[in-house]
Amino acid sequence: MQKKCIGIYQLTQYLSSGSFGSVWECQHMTTGETLACKVIDLEMCLQDEFFNHFLNELNIHSRIRHPSINEIRDVLLDNSTVFIVFEFCDGGDLNDIVQDSGGLEESEAKNYFFQIISAIKYIHQLGIAHRDIKLENVLITQDHYAKLTDFGLCKQANGNSPMLTTCGTLVYAAPEIINEQPYNGMKADIWSAGIVLYAMICCHFPWSTQDDAPPESVMHETVKQILEGQIEIPDDITFELQNLMTNMLNTDPDLRPSAEEILQHPWFEGQEENIDPDNLIPDDNVISLVTSLIQELKKRKEAKGK
Repeated sequence: MQKKCIGIYQLTQYLSSGSFGSVWECQHMTTGETLACKVIDLEMCLQDEFFNHFLNELNIHSRIRHPSINEIRDVLLDNSTVFIVFEFCDGGDLNDIVQDSGGLEESEAKNYFFQIISAIKYIHQLGIAHRDIKLENVLITQDHYAKLTDFGLCKQANGNSPMLTTCGTLVYAAPEIINEQPYNGMKADIWSAGIVLYAMICCHFPWSTQDDAPPESVMHETVKQILEGQIEIPDDITFELQNLMTNMLNTDPDLRPSAEEILQHPWFEGQEENIDPDNLIPDDNVISLVTSLIQELKKRKEAKGK
């Protein structure tokens, strides 16, 4: 089968698919660099229920840059398809790694989690809440670098105004979101990151349900345990890790630490960020390409509505 070319990229290998479309490994035909390309049907992009979320994701993701965030490199559009080119993470996602290992040793979990929290600290300092932090949304490179991805539900905070939209993934959702209360998106992210940390170590979530229970019963019991904060912290881990999990998974969002405070926690003693400031400067070329794409998508959306 002939490999498809998109602009200066050649799609080389199918990787995965989801509700948004498919992901392919691709190669830059000039430099030879291996990248990832998300292939999205244009008609789906223009659907009312998807359109604003998609533009929001593109706009925010193109304007952030951090070593532990999967970076947008390019965007392209033809008559029927949107193509988004990303860094290629050849180690799978964090969920794959946790499941394959049966749970990570503290030292390995600490390495990945420090990077994840560094990325969360960065977006929080910009006033951005991710709102869908989970194992599947952390990609891993062969060199053991973690990259936060999927900014489809992210939101720019409006001053001190709380967020209202119930979103995310149930098993990672903070109690205040389950309760459909106005919430602080950054504090909700900390809860979700706490669930990620727990699952990295234990290879399961803190919520216990019967294997043969019907889905409605499982959902009801999970919600009940989240709201009540029924979390049994493992006793075979270090005291420092127990303390960090307990702090992050506090049902009172005001008592959860910030990402910056987490990086200063004793569990991370001896670790430093050491990020070159140049690696935090967004790529103006990518911002320009994304801005042009957004304008073109708006035109096509308007034309479709006529």
